[in-house]
Amino acid sequence: MRLSIAALAAYAGAAHAFKDTSPFLLFSNSPLTKDLSGVSATQLQSSSAVLETTKSFVQDCPSELYYIISQPSLSSLDLSSPDSIPHLRRALTNPAVLSRYSVAEVVGLRGAIVQDLVTEIDVQCGGVLEFDEVDNSAWKEALREGKKVVITTTFEDLPSLENERMEVLADNDARLHQHLTELVKGYRYTVVYTSTPPFSPIQPSSKSAEVPLYESEFQNREHLDLKRDLRIREDNTSSNADTSPLFEKYQFLTPGLFMGLLVGLILISILSVGLTAIGSLQVSYGAFDKEMGPAAQKKQQ
Repeated sequence: MRLSIAALAAYAGAAHAFKDTSPFLLFSNSPLTKDLSGVSATQLQSSSAVLETTKSFVQDCPSELYYIISQPSLSSLDLSSPDSIPHLRRALTNPAVLSRYSVAEVVGLRGAIVQDLVTEIDVQCGGVLEFDEVDNSAWKEALREGKKVVITTTFEDLPSLENERMEVLADNDARLHQHLTELVKGYRYTVVYTSTPPFSPIQPSSKSAEVPLYESEFQNREHLDLKRDLRIREDNTSSNADTSPLFEKYQFLTPGLFMGLLVGLILISILSVGLTAIGSLQVSYGAFDKEMGPAAQKKQQ
């Protein structure tokens, strides 16, 4: 039963048309007590079949530590990229791993499978302690006391956009790397990686709209006087237009205008005669002086 995530990714390309399906993965450094090679070769199974197969593996309590990981809204297509979950791939291909069980397309997987597995381990092994935090050091003390330990981790739903899904999946895988490194130190362990189908269709990566570069469109101030509209204009002359000469078409010296000019010349001639008569008057400078001599006194008497 050497099926790995590489086989899951290879099968994902052929099974991309399935809906309401998600991958399932189990690996352990404990050997299997039953031959499940024929079961694991089937890459399209129901959730009930996968749950029964997993229960058959954990019912003998082969491990001391069980780490159950739940990744909601996961599709097998998300695992098709070699760089999607590199740390989990390395943990799966570790030479210490003796048992592997993986299914690319599981129909109807739900988050309740985590609690079903916890309950099964508790019933079969008895006195199992459950922790929801890997960083909690209490589980190490429980292992030293010889007790069985179950640690559960549930990630948030993956977003709908493809590029955002890859980023979140990579962040979750980085967290798993720290946890798995701590878990596998000297213990017999079993890791279960389960998922639920995407709640909405996966959308292609969004491409940010390219902002056009600003290009100035200032007019060249040189030779503006040389710019002319040289396009040929259509002749809009009507067929009934009067084409006679200008002085034949229009009357420039009307009777009213002639009479106004004649009256104006007469008035101007009268004004010029009056101005000439006033300007021809000759009066001596002493005509307006007051007489002060004896003759003036006699006149006054």
